[in-house]
Amino acid sequence: MLKYIKSCLLIALLPVMFTGCKHDELTVPDTGESYRHAGDFVKNNYDLQLFNAALEYTGLAADMNGEGPFTLLAPNNAAFNELGITRASDFQRLNKDSLKQAMQYHILNRRLPVNEIPSNGVDVRYLNLAGKEVYLTFATSPNNLFVNGSFAVKKNVVLANGILYVMDKVMKYIPGTVQQFLAAQPEYSVYVVALKQSGLWEQLSGAGPFTVFAPDNAALERQGITMETLPAYNSDKYVTARLFGMYILPGRSLFLTDFQALYAIYGTASLQAKIANDNFIYRLTATKNTYMLAPTEYSFAYINPENPALGSLGTVYGNTSRKNDNLTNNGIVHYLPDLVIKPKEALKK
Repeated sequence: MLKYIKSCLLIALLPVMFTGCKHDELTVPDTGESYRHAGDFVKNNYDLQLFNAALEYTGLAADMNGEGPFTLLAPNNAAFNELGITRASDFQRLNKDSLKQAMQYHILNRRLPVNEIPSNGVDVRYLNLAGKEVYLTFATSPNNLFVNGSFAVKKNVVLANGILYVMDKVMKYIPGTVQQFLAAQPEYSVYVVALKQSGLWEQLSGAGPFTVFAPDNAALERQGITMETLPAYNSDKYVTARLFGMYILPGRSLFLTDFQALYAIYGTASLQAKIANDNFIYRLTATKNTYMLAPTEYSFAYINPENPALGSLGTVYGNTSRKNDNLTNNGIVHYLPDLVIKPKEALKK
C-alpha cells in the first residue's frame, strides 16, 4: 500500500506529509491588525504546518513573503494526512522540482477575495503560479467555495500580501490526457484493455473534455472479468457501450464537489443522461457534508428505459477521496469500486 501511494504522489505531483513543532492555531486576523505576509502566516499556524513544510522544502516559503500579491489555496494538515505518509523525511524522497510545481498549483499570482469570485459560477478558471488553470465554484447559499474538488474550510484570510483559503484536499493535476493517466496506473490495466477491445480507447486522447469513473482491476475481477477472461466480453456477445463505456462521460468535466455546488445553486445534486451509443440511462449523484468535513460521497446507477418504474438499479457507492478528482489536460478521472451494470445486464438479446 505504501509503495502504491508513493507512486501516485509522483505521478500526480502531490506533496507528502510533514510533522513539525506546534504553532499557534489558525485564526482570521481582525481588520485592525498588522497583517503578516503569506510565508510568515503559514509558518506560524499549526493547521498549515504540512503545507509550510512543502513550501520550505521547495524554496517557495521565502517567495511567499515577497511583494505578491498572492492567493494561497492552502491544504490543511488533514488534507496531507489523507495521503497516508507521516514522516518529514518523505519530502526528501520526492523530486523537488515536481513538488514545487505541485505547490505552485495551489497559489494564484493575484489577490482574489471572496467578493471578486463570480457568485454561483461553476468552475470559473484562474491561472496559478504553475501556469495552469484551477477551477473555482462559489455557491452563495450557503457561501461554499470549491476548488478542483476541494472545499474551503476557511475563506478570505487577509494577508499583508494577499488572501488565503484553507482547503480540505490536496489538489491533483496530472499532465497529459485521460488516456495517458489510465495507461500509467497499474490498477486500471484490465479496464484499459477492455476499452481498447471495445473500440472505446482512442477517443480518450482527443480534445474532450471527458469525465471517467474508472473501475479498477479488483472491481472487474469481482464480476469475473480478468485479463484472461476479457476476450469473452466482446461486442459479439455484449453491448460493450453499456458494459465498459458507460463510465466515460463525453463532453463533461466534473469534479465530485460540482454536484454539491449544483445542488446549492439549482436544487439538484444529480445528473441523468443516456449512455453514449446505448439506450440505457446513467444517474450520478454526489453530496458532501461541509459541516463534518467528510469526503464527498457519490453514487452511480443506471435506469432501464424498458422498466422505468424500477427506478435506479445497480447502484455503486464510493467516497475514496484520495483516488478521485484527478485532473488531466482533457478531463477528470474518478475511481469506481464496482461495476454498475453487471455482465448479464449487458448481454445482447
